[in-house]
Amino acid sequence: MSSTFTCPIRINKYNNPTNDGTIAADNTGAAQCTVQKAFVGGTEVSITIPAGSIISNVQAYVTTAAGTPATPNVEVDGDVVGTLADGAGLKSITFTSDGATAAILSNVGTSDVAVTFTAGASAVGFLSVTYTPRNADGTITPYGSGYTNS
Repeated sequence: MSSTFTCPIRINKYNNPTNDGTIAADNTGAAQCTVQKAFVGGTEVSITIPAGSIISNVQAYVTTAAGTPATPNVEVDGDVVGTLADGAGLKSITFTSDGATAAILSNVGTSDVAVTFTAGASAVGFLSVTYTPRNADGTITPYGSGYTNS
């Protein structure tokens, strides 16, 4: 069984210093999502991330190492944002440490983007991208905010 939600999914805390039942604005946030996709070495794998999202992690669950393990690039819409090893095991991205990469990761922009990775020949596993889905403008105000059921 699964449920479908319209993102962003906002998480609120209803207690505050006065404990009067109003939302404590300093304790609100948005839920993270993780998408996985199988990969086979030599073939690009692509995961679509929705507009406005913030990307927090990319991992590879490499069940069979590449013939010659290396650290291929991870790209977001063609821009290299880091490298990910394709030797056997659970591998986490090494992000490129610059302002341009931080800008891409902190808000992917107003259109959906593709996160891509091509492992070396004979590598097999799963690519996993963790992100926080937000509105296309990067805000976390949920759709229908302020509406109530009556």
